[in-house]
Amino acid sequence: MPLHYAGPKPMISQTGIEFDHNKEDKFVYMSFVAELIKALDHPYINDKRYIYTPAKAITDTDVILDLFKTYDPSLPNEIEDRKKMTEAEIDNEVEREKNNRLLLPEEREIYVKNIQLLRQYRINRAINKTVYYSGVFSLANIIHRGHISFITAPMLPVHFHVFHSIQGTLSKLHPPMSSNITIYEESGHLYTRLEIGSN
Repeated sequence: MPLHYAGPKPMISQTGIEFDHNKEDKFVYMSFVAELIKALDHPYINDKRYIYTPAKAITDTDVILDLFKTYDPSLPNEIEDRKKMTEAEIDNEVEREKNNRLLLPEEREIYVKNIQLLRQYRINRAINKTVYYSGVFSLANIIHRGHISFITAPMLPVHFHVFHSIQGTLSKLHPPMSSNITIYEESGHLYTRLEIGSN
């Protein structure tokens, strides 16, 4: 199943559709997650520092999906489950708004049409979120297994977002792992650093 960029989170009402640009589609972060998996999944020698410079970003969605499935073989089932769940949620919204007596009949009609208009958009966003967190969970396990103490990357919003997701996932492992994100300057460039410890 091909992955597609959907867009920011939609806010749907009887008056129209707006987009929350602070809630970007997880699709935009998948490439960096794939790069981190490639960079981090290898044997480690104690106290050796590893530097990874990708030749080019991993942007082929088939390559990303195949990589994530290598670490999470149940991912296709998770995608299908998420798709069905999202479709059911949208169907419930449609029925709720069809019966919403607080709105005028024409407002109800517009609301339902707006929901239907963004049906595939929302399904794609939900699938992308499922795939993204599958990759992040795999990363957290690689970090745990490799006893990785820190990861540093240029300070870009994409990198910071992925580090934040990893941080949340590490805290949910058994046993949980504590972590801290810092931003620092070195030789005139900003970097972000995810420091990892165990609770």
